[in-house]
Amino acid sequence: MMTRTRSDFDSHDDWLAHILDELPVPEQGYALASGRMELFRSFYRMQGLPFPAEFAKDLDHIEMLHTPERTTALESLNDVVLRTLTRHLFNRARPTSSEADPQPPASAREQIGQLLSHLAEKNPYFALWVAYKRSVTDHSISEDWDRYIVQELGDESPDEIAFAQAMAELDRILGIFRDQSRALPGLSFERIWFLHYLRGPERMAQTRAVLGMLTAELTACTSA
Repeated sequence: MMTRTRSDFDSHDDWLAHILDELPVPEQGYALASGRMELFRSFYRMQGLPFPAEFAKDLDHIEMLHTPERTTALESLNDVVLRTLTRHLFNRARPTSSEADPQPPASAREQIGQLLSHLAEKNPYFALWVAYKRSVTDHSISEDWDRYIVQELGDESPDEIAFAQAMAELDRILGIFRDQSRALPGLSFERIWFLHYLRGPERMAQTRAVLGMLTAELTACTSA
């Protein structure tokens, strides 16, 4: 039985090494899902939010299950927790509109423009990319961008560098959606809005998931 948790380790790599070295293969998936849930619960605490009672009840039920059912159930609950937390943070951040002064729904192009403006203002890693784009004339020279972010972030920050690189890719894909006036897939707007608030391995995991979702949507539209 696992007695050490994700918070006992200074890095995600050390945590993964512990899982792979100390736990039998059938238990590793559940341990990794548990580590992700621990990250979510710590994020709730950092935001000063109570962990929803219904999720705590679901966790109690899941712990009574056996592998592989409990792994599948916990991974599914992780996804529900992420969606709920994302909606809560997004709704809390949005300015409230007066019922007497309703705002018409924005077009897909306008929504993406709003999202890009928000990222440039609030996401420091996306802002790095925006500053870089404004400073050069040939945006296709990725080697210069790589050197730029290493200079800005330091070569001992691989997680931050990877996230900054992903922001350049995100900007490119969002630009395609905007130029083609395509609506973003469900909840991707909110997930992108808060990507930079995430910490640790969950940030890159969600970033890769969002990029994969957007790419798949463009591929489906192209092949249709």
